Amino acid sequence: MRTIFVGTSSFGIPVLRKLISLGEDVVAVITQPDRPAGRGKKMHPSPIKEVALEYGLCLFQPENINSESAIEKIKRFEPDLIILIAYGQILSREILKIPPRGCLNVHPSLLPYYKGSAPIQWTIIRGEQETGISFLFMNEKIDAGDMILQKKVKILPEENQQELSNRLSIKSAEMMAVVLDTIKKGNYKKITQPRGKYFYARKIDKTYCKINWNNGGIDILNLVRGIAYSPCAYTEFKGKRIKITKVFLIEPIEQNQDISERKPGDIMSVSKEGIQVLAGDNSRIVIKRLILPGSKEMDVSQFINGYQIRVGDSFI
Repeated sequence: MRTIFVGTSSFGIPVLRKLISLGEDVVAVITQPDRPAGRGKKMHPSPIKEVALEYGLCLFQPENINSESAIEKIKRFEPDLIILIAYGQILSREILKIPPRGCLNVHPSLLPYYKGSAPIQWTIIRGEQETGISFLFMNEKIDAGDMILQKKVKILPEENQQELSNRLSIKSAEMMAVVLDTIKKGNYKKITQPRGKYFYARKIDKTYCKINWNNGGIDILNLVRGIAYSPCAYTEFKGKRIKITKVFLIEPIEQNQDISERKPGDIMSVSKEGIQVLAGDNSRIVIKRLILPGSKEMDVSQFINGYQIRVGDSFI
């Protein structure tokens, strides 16, 4: 079965490697053009491009996959199936009707819940205890096509979005052989997604990433977990923006004089175990790891020693 793989982010790497290990006829890999990144703004290839080059696969990097020239080139590959994972562009009707076996999308949520570009982040931010993988044939609407397989996956209590993303990408690859077999044999049943109003997992705006210490501790914890490393929750301390990458929660305690004289964001204790910060519901967020401007991720003890953190100081 002649297959085109379409993807950009590292989430798709296990599936692409699985297709190769299964001996599938991957006639082309389509990914986004190289983009500037880092301080020097040097051009960097996508993670998918690096894998394609590793295996010597035919590579195509259109700026606009729906342009007339791109569509004509895709047609020349004569694909039986297109598999898309985390690409970054929506396929047009003209592309969707090219492969006779359809265009298969791998989406990391239990559709119809959490359609959109950031399902993994939002499932954690919103405190969900499970998510999953959905395999669906694409139509012109975002994540709205008929499904052929879905797998539930538990979200671990302290798991952040990067860790969950890694697990889901590996799980997707593990399921790929079964999915391809059913497509080849045509013995699958299409499952129409139920209609209704569901939370849309939009891209996380950086303005959303600032920690509001007036919120409850569990909401702050889930925010840090949900956007760990990308784009990353942050707070401010003495005029510096500090990214917070790992915390844990101490449940709310009864209000006493020690708390009544403090406000959310105040530092309640400082030790090598972490910095305890008061949240809006009288719980305490314990900061374990963070990133200072222009620095790499560090343990909180390095921050404490370098900045002489004291009880009564505040994050804002």
